Amino acid sequence: MEICIVIRILFFSCLFSFSCLASTDQFTQLADEQTVTNHLDSINLNSSFVFSNNDIVMEKINYYLRNNRKLLSKMLSLSQYYFPIFETYLDKYNLPFELKYLAIVESSLNTRAKSQSGARGLWQFMYPTGKAYDLNVTSYVDERLDPYKSTDAACRYFLKLYDIFGDWNLVLAAYNGGPGYVQRLMLKTGHDNYWDLRPELRTETRNYVPKFIATTYLMTYHNFYNLYTDTNQIIVSDSDTITLDFQLDTKTLSELSCLTTQIIQNYNPSFKDNLFPASSVISLPKASIDDFYFNYEFYRDFASKVKSKEILIDETRVVYSVKAGDYLGRIAKEHKIKIFQIQKWNNLNTTKLNIGDKLILYVANDVVNDINNIEPSNISYEVQKGDTLWDIAKMYSGVSVSKIKKLNNLKTNNLKPGSKLLIPKV
Repeated sequence: MEICIVIRILFFSCLFSFSCLASTDQFTQLADEQTVTNHLDSINLNSSFVFSNNDIVMEKINYYLRNNRKLLSKMLSLSQYYFPIFETYLDKYNLPFELKYLAIVESSLNTRAKSQSGARGLWQFMYPTGKAYDLNVTSYVDERLDPYKSTDAACRYFLKLYDIFGDWNLVLAAYNGGPGYVQRLMLKTGHDNYWDLRPELRTETRNYVPKFIATTYLMTYHNFYNLYTDTNQIIVSDSDTITLDFQLDTKTLSELSCLTTQIIQNYNPSFKDNLFPASSVISLPKASIDDFYFNYEFYRDFASKVKSKEILIDETRVVYSVKAGDYLGRIAKEHKIKIFQIQKWNNLNTTKLNIGDKLILYVANDVVNDINNIEPSNISYEVQKGDTLWDIAKMYSGVSVSKIKKLNNLKTNNLKPGSKLLIPKV
């Protein structure tokens, strides 16, 4: 009987191991050249693009399958919202629908994406190019982040590039590297084909078209490689708008509407600094807009009280006592607020402070918790003759006199040479 039990355990263990192995192999399934060629041929039948397969494209496809499966699942989910927007404008300008996949290469469908060079939004417009295509950028709004306006601008830019090059692969290279750069290289080399020109291009532009082909292929044939939508992604839908006649920030709107700030940003990506100035047209789920209209006066009154600090959201009123060595910049940095805010809250016309002065500060709750819950680092300091708390605090980045005093239970600023002080963890 015991032997039978052991055999059964071994049998089911082997079966389980084999099942896991099969599942793992399936999960890490890579593309083979003939399958990709056949699939791309099918795409080419219905596209004005020419999707070529070669070693470079195969390398990109299998790199994504090995390393970017989670990102591809996220893209499949977000595409359910963004692709209908893209397709509407691509259809309006009679452009190939495959261009919608370019936004994945550019921004991973992140409306707030920002490159090191300063390009912004889904289509990664630089400021001069965005301005040339009527994308307005102000202190409060950046229309490069607006999915509708930026897509319209991108389509008009695609048309201009196609008028110059007449070849979609060269259009893509020019979109990434700039039309002037690609034209100069074509004149220099005599090449008018992207794949002939490719070895001469700089690295980013050289890899751009293969990335686009690989992305288009995997988004089209995702089921073949067991790629499915990420159900955790927030999809914006069923929206409506309202025009404000008062200033409102996302934190206050979140408190009033019971929507997370992330959801509010998803509906209003073009607004900067989480602030909606008066006269803004904001978008929210329809049910939230209905509630906003019904309780408009309450919303406005609540926002006014938040602005005047009669109502506090996720912050605490702190009475701070000025100590030796304090100055406004140091106090502001420690509490993660601005100097002008301290001056405004305390009606200060000067930056001069006196020991013992009381300052009113409005500090984020998480910062208050960090200040109150000070942990010791693995550093201790032996007090030398002539040392002051101010001198010691300056030796360690991010450490303040108040933190040293709190951690070491010091009631005064007097120090005894030879005593040991624990240095706070930063």
